[in-house]
Amino acid sequence: MSRMLSRANVPPPSPGARRDILVVMHLVAVVCSDPSLSHLLRSFRDDEVRFHLHVVPPGRAAKWVEALRTLDFAGALVLDADAQSDALRLADRSSLDASDVEAADTLIATQAGLVAEYHLGRALSQALRSRLWDPRDARAVVLGGGVEARAVARELASVGVVHLTLLAGSRPDAERAVPRLAASTDVVATVAHDPVASRLLEQADLVVRIDPNATFPSALLGPHLTVVDLAPEGVSALRGRAMSVGALTLNRRDVEAHRLHLALGHMLGGGVRVEPLMQLMHME
Repeated sequence: MSRMLSRANVPPPSPGARRDILVVMHLVAVVCSDPSLSHLLRSFRDDEVRFHLHVVPPGRAAKWVEALRTLDFAGALVLDADAQSDALRLADRSSLDASDVEAADTLIATQAGLVAEYHLGRALSQALRSRLWDPRDARAVVLGGGVEARAVARELASVGVVHLTLLAGSRPDAERAVPRLAASTDVVATVAHDPVASRLLEQADLVVRIDPNATFPSALLGPHLTVVDLAPEGVSALRGRAMSVGALTLNRRDVEAHRLHLALGHMLGGGVRVEPLMQLMHME
């Protein structure tokens, strides 16, 4: 059962209060192929005993999606990128974000069925705001293509970035990563070796690297720049260089903590704190 009853870690009741109150715990599936991340999430215990994270291998999406229904899970965190398109396809309904990027990193169980959501873009925005970065009137560059680049571009435009550049391995890849953007956002979708790319990189206030093989000139790094590197390493070569010159930097684990925070909040109706999740993401 997803809503397991537990007395573990429950504070003692106040005098005169009923002593038989049980805590409702929700089961949340985690679909993840990263062994280190799976280990961290498997060991996480919510202080308020509201949910339990149950790691499942990606495998056949139809199998674990059906288990969400039959075993009464609260939902699933779909952190394995290869499973996210299947998660969207197998859901009963989807949000505008999930429909637009054509992927789901979260499935939420409701009375009307499974609802597909995609939180990465908003997680990145929330992570930036937590570091007091103001997106309004900023100029941003996204290095890479695909679902994540599209989600990031969509979110940055929605929060007020005035100019957005998408640099991918090919011009078609860059153009496919352009979502429906706010009319107030100018956008350029091209390749890194395009002569105009150098000027756009010089003018950037924010760089988000999706593709770990994408390069950024060291000469353009400085304290004026914010760098979000979604490469697997905690401190990549790019992030290390950015930190050494005083740039504000975030890594994938920073963004993942906020993605978990948003997803769990939707599943459980709020009340989830981001601080324990941030601490969890940086335990290694």
